[in-house]
Amino acid sequence: MMGFTVQSYPRYVAHVTTAGSPNGRPAAKGPASLDEHELVERLEDYGEDDEPLETTLKTDARVIARVTDGIYRQPGSALRELISNAYDADASRVMIRTDRPRFARMSIEDDGVGMSPKALAHLLHHIGGSAKRTASGAELGITSSSDPNSSPGGRPLIGKIGIGLFSVAQLTQSFQIITKVEGDPYRTIARVVLKQYSDVPLSEEDEEQEYEAGQVRLWREPAMDESAQGTTIILDAVRPQTVDTLRSKALWEAVYPPDNNDEEEAGIVARIPAPRFNVGVVQADSSDKLRGSEETYDRLPWTAEDKPLTAFRKLVDAVWQSQREGNPNPRVSSLFDYYLNMVWQLSLWVPLPYVESHPFDVTCGRDVTVLKITNLTGQPTELIEGSNLRIEGKLGNTVESPSDFVVVIDDLELRRPIDVTQRGHTYGAMSTPLLFGAEFRENFESYQREISGGPLAFQAYILWAPKIVPTEHQGVLVRVHDASGTLFDETFMRFPVRETRRLQQISCEIFIVEGFDGALNIDRESFNFSHPHVVLLTKWLHGALKRVIAEQKRRASAALRDRRADSAARTQDAAERIVNAVWNARTDDSGTDPPTIVFSDDESAQTNDNQYLFNRKAVIGEFSGPLARDRQAALERELEQIAQVLAAYGLLDQLPNQDIERLLGSIRQILQVYDQ
Repeated sequence: MMGFTVQSYPRYVAHVTTAGSPNGRPAAKGPASLDEHELVERLEDYGEDDEPLETTLKTDARVIARVTDGIYRQPGSALRELISNAYDADASRVMIRTDRPRFARMSIEDDGVGMSPKALAHLLHHIGGSAKRTASGAELGITSSSDPNSSPGGRPLIGKIGIGLFSVAQLTQSFQIITKVEGDPYRTIARVVLKQYSDVPLSEEDEEQEYEAGQVRLWREPAMDESAQGTTIILDAVRPQTVDTLRSKALWEAVYPPDNNDEEEAGIVARIPAPRFNVGVVQADSSDKLRGSEETYDRLPWTAEDKPLTAFRKLVDAVWQSQREGNPNPRVSSLFDYYLNMVWQLSLWVPLPYVESHPFDVTCGRDVTVLKITNLTGQPTELIEGSNLRIEGKLGNTVESPSDFVVVIDDLELRRPIDVTQRGHTYGAMSTPLLFGAEFRENFESYQREISGGPLAFQAYILWAPKIVPTEHQGVLVRVHDASGTLFDETFMRFPVRETRRLQQISCEIFIVEGFDGALNIDRESFNFSHPHVVLLTKWLHGALKRVIAEQKRRASAALRDRRADSAARTQDAAERIVNAVWNARTDDSGTDPPTIVFSDDESAQTNDNQYLFNRKAVIGEFSGPLARDRQAALERELEQIAQVLAAYGLLDQLPNQDIERLLGSIRQILQVYDQ
């Protein structure tokens, strides 16, 4: 993929548009595209000298039917899309009630602009044909009158295709929509029953009929408050398999295997540990009874008295506390049951403030060192203490946390569970996190928009820390309009350099400022990796990672040298205190220092008063290999102090010089054995 560069796109597109045409000629464009009947006739009568024909690709309704039936992969994905719809409707608050731990009924309520009867009818009759990002959006009251890519209140739109509402097919086959716009004395209610998609071959009669994705019953009721607005989605018949997923049924059956009379088979069943935190277990033989009592059926890191935001902060702190208590690599998928894990993922996906400060607002200081990557060839620039990436790093206010959007799921008010100032326990020489900020823009001015996908601009931070907690945050996460459908990609978009250990210490978020929308796949949970924006972003990310790794290595090497020097100095001081104490005790003379021990390569060297001279080669031997000089110097210091203790006991004056050299050489060999 990396060999496919921006410069190659024009050649690629030229090849695609002429491939298969006679003599490489593009199809001749007529006044109108041929319909299916005309196309068949013209193809059957096609001659060698005729121009290539032209028609348009058309999508069958069953494609949309299949999409609405199950494009989203898990219950959390469906909730994410409903929250995104509320955000696009300028909601300031979203309330989700899940009836945990039974999950028999769910509701999603927001205070957004709501849908007029006209907007609701358009939605129901144009699945996959959203009015968002179109000229008709303003007329329907779902987009800004001045910018079809923005909500009525000016938020950049997350949705674009018009299938988000029908993500509920992952949760239920039937649901209710209750919606109202401000000033309307009535609220509109729609009861939707979706059809289950089937691959059974259709009869000729069925093929001629327009495909129906489901049935809707609608009515209007007087509203109690004419000024109220918003939309509520009620799911009162949640799919059994979705209930089982939300209840973590498979997990709990592994924790508490059912009784089995077959001893041989029972011996095969291996119990797994229960998740440390969970919302409770529904007993297998009942949909109502919970394992344990009503007071102790769940295990949560917050209390019933905690406010929703306090409860969520305690949930986040529980993960870090696990690391502080000895779990070296905490994983939310192991610490939490499915529901709590889903809550964590939702808090990463939707536009929310950070649980603490936005990384661009974190100040350089004791808790974190902040740097700016200005290009991918030079060394990053460290900011002065007390400064941050937003102001001194000149990233500005283009990327900010939304302050007017709150999501509450049951008793938890969600925040983005990332705090770049937290540091995990480490034995490494470097413990202070490094926070790198950067920005990038490519206008593709030399290329047509159809080739380049338009301008691409983004800002990003890359965090190096001794421990990334939880481990699911190792990797890169791309946000478009501050939202994401992906989780952290631990491969860093297939980073080609073998830096496994350091990549496990890196977490990165990229905030798209312009472009990239077209690179998102329809479910927003993956990218089109052949799209120009993905290719260019990938190349930038890999270059930035190389800068980050090089800078971390440089600083870690310096920190290790400093730590070794400090350690050596402390050891030297402690050893000198021992030598001085022995000398003073043996000589009873606090007015003199222990003798100086000299190891010399010069055989003709002369000794001075209160000095002993020994042949370095005879005592120390020869050193080679990594850090040979440092290892030799450290060993000489150790032998000097051992010789001073021997002098305090008078042994250096009683033995011949050669015997002392042999004695010290033997001691050196013993020390080296233990140092290996």
